[in-house]
Amino acid sequence: MARNYEIRPAFVQAIALDRLGRQVVTTGAFQAQLEMVNHHWTLQQCNQWIRREQNMFAELATENGDNRTYALRNMGYVR
Repeated sequence: MARNYEIRPAFVQAIALDRLGRQVVTTGAFQAQLEMVNHHWTLQQCNQWIRREQNMFAELATENGDNRTYALRNMGYVR
């Protein structure tokens, strides 16, 4: 059964370091972590949650698809 308190830890688990040392998260990685805790979201729903709940993350590239990459801004933190 999906529980709302499992969403934030799934997001934290999806964060990785890129080759420049930035903390980044892709929508696909976030969606995969959500699947592990029994949340079945689309990529679009994941993007909406990141934009709404994690305003310290900025979108790196505006791609046409829904699998986007977000990077933690300077002095930012996971909410």
